[in-house]
Amino acid sequence: METSSPWPARPSPSAGLSLDARLGVDTSLWAKVLFTMLYSLIFALGTAGNALSVHVVLKARAGRPGRLRYHVLSLALSALLLLLVSVPMELYNFVWSHYPWVFGDLGCRGYYFVRELCAYATVLSVASLSAERCLAVCQPLRARCLLTPRRTRRLLSLVWVASLGLALPMALIMGQKHEVLSANGEPEPASRVCTVMVSRPTLQVFIQVNVLVSFVLPLALTAFLNGVTVNHLMALYSQEPSWLCMSSAGCRTMLAGSCTATFLMMDGMTHSMISITTSTW
Repeated sequence: METSSPWPARPSPSAGLSLDARLGVDTSLWAKVLFTMLYSLIFALGTAGNALSVHVVLKARAGRPGRLRYHVLSLALSALLLLLVSVPMELYNFVWSHYPWVFGDLGCRGYYFVRELCAYATVLSVASLSAERCLAVCQPLRARCLLTPRRTRRLLSLVWVASLGLALPMALIMGQKHEVLSANGEPEPASRVCTVMVSRPTLQVFIQVNVLVSFVLPLALTAFLNGVTVNHLMALYSQEPSWLCMSSAGCRTMLAGSCTATFLMMDGMTHSMISITTSTW
């Protein structure tokens, strides 16, 4: 399937030049070997680690219900899907064989759609994890009622549905086309590539919106929530009365039993709140 593109195929500058020269692609053998080793290492470690995470989470389903494992499962699945789809395809068609694109127009669109889907699912899962952790630390009593495994599953389902919608434009702007025309003006079959199918201004707008939605906003939200969480934890631990009792001049004149009782009461309240936060999370 061949689709039209606002960027027409370039006429062949010289029939005597190789297709590598005409397409501007010239990757040396040592670079291909280096990238192959790097990709293989990433694929092996990433696939083994994420597959093990999925196995451990699914195996623990019969145990005590918890919400953290659902976030771990979501992150592991998005990383595993990205590795299984992207690494073999990039290694074949972007490292060793730049052209022709052999996976068809649907494969081109699907490849970039899966990449975008996994990216959105990862950043949104991290943001949702930060939001739940912030609520569990700052409002442990309320979080104990609001944050349940069932609601966490619904939240992560919403994250994946939103990721599907946000990744859909990538499948619409990508496609396969022929980069070079032959001497008689016909598209050269060997120059078929997977590339952008929209105009340059449209592509610039898409990139700006994509960076804002997939990077800037989730990063800002996650940083804000983590900052609130850390600030609350520091304030909580600063309420430990041991240093207050040692540094206060008035405490030296208090009876030993009264000071000990006050310390135990305040210390117990602090550790009770920490215990509630830990059990909620």
